[in-house]
Amino acid sequence: MNQLESTLFRVLHVFASYLAIQLLWFFFSLGVVTIIPATLAMYAVILDWSRNGVDIIGVWRNFFQSFQFYFKNTLLIALNVVFAITLFVMYVSETPFFFEGSHLFLQIGWWFMVSVFLLTLISMVPLAVSSHLKGLKLWKNAWIASLTLLPQVLLIGSIGGIFALISVYIPMAFVAAISVFAFLHVSIWQQGMKKMPEDFLDECLFKYRYR
Repeated sequence: MNQLESTLFRVLHVFASYLAIQLLWFFFSLGVVTIIPATLAMYAVILDWSRNGVDIIGVWRNFFQSFQFYFKNTLLIALNVVFAITLFVMYVSETPFFFEGSHLFLQIGWWFMVSVFLLTLISMVPLAVSSHLKGLKLWKNAWIASLTLLPQVLLIGSIGGIFALISVYIPMAFVAAISVFAFLHVSIWQQGMKKMPEDFLDECLFKYRYR
């Protein structure tokens, strides 16, 4: 009976912790430009949980400290991303011929660039919160990791695609499941990092040892 109660308590503790990090991410993402630092803060907390165990007591302190750090370092990037997305949406809405069959090569080129960006982004997010890399070195090593760990990256992308597809039909599913996806993302990423060459791990200046 005691063992059953202990197991139930651990399950409830983990559930409450992920629910808390989910709500924190949602609240801090309401500012639009704060989505990037809020997401990185969530990944930083989940990465810490994966190494030291889930801790609901310090979730607010760890999340807020990480959010403050990434907000200062990503505000300019976030503003540029919002501006670029706005311009792209305006361009596409005023040029519907972009998606017509006569512009097949343009579409193929566009989707290729989007695919490369997303694959690199899948590696960059956990790399950004687990290493001391910044700027072009971060993007370069994320690209190398994406190519080296392509099966794992494609698996993460497929899981993300399933979550996105579900969110199209159930919009609130995205808000409710983002921390679950982050957990799967971090878990698969960590397994992949153990297979990377030692010189790459040294170059990335990781905060944690993977071997």
